Amino acid sequence: MGGGDSSGGKGKKLVSEINITPLVDTLLVLLIIFMVTAPAMTRTIGIDLPSADGARAEKMELDEEKEFLVVGISVDDQIVFEEKNYSQSDFMNQFSTLVAGMEPEKVFIQADKNVAYDRLVQVMVFLQNQGHEKIGLVFEDQ
Repeated sequence: MGGGDSSGGKGKKLVSEINITPLVDTLLVLLIIFMVTAPAMTRTIGIDLPSADGARAEKMELDEEKEFLVVGISVDDQIVFEEKNYSQSDFMNQFSTLVAGMEPEKVFIQADKNVAYDRLVQVMVFLQNQGHEKIGLVFEDQ
């Protein structure tokens, strides 16, 4: 008499499968949120990077590049070039005469692991201002 379908097996069956579409949508939204916010979190980590104010010099142009230079920085404030020790100021003052006639393709810097980062940056900026754009850092492979 009433239109109920509780009396027979002709009604709808209960589906026991999980619909994963909402789950995938939620995971994709979370992934997008993570991808957008992760780079913003790593940009400001509170490190005061050094400036290379003391290493300013006029730029020097190189025509042909053929060889390479090796510049060392020791812990006791010495610059090692061609197996001779120089103070940083002497090295910067004499650099153009030390490399006269050379046309290096690259400059490699070998710095002691205890050298302050700002000293390394000062030497790198000085070399860049002298026209040496290809500068590499030498390290011990383990």
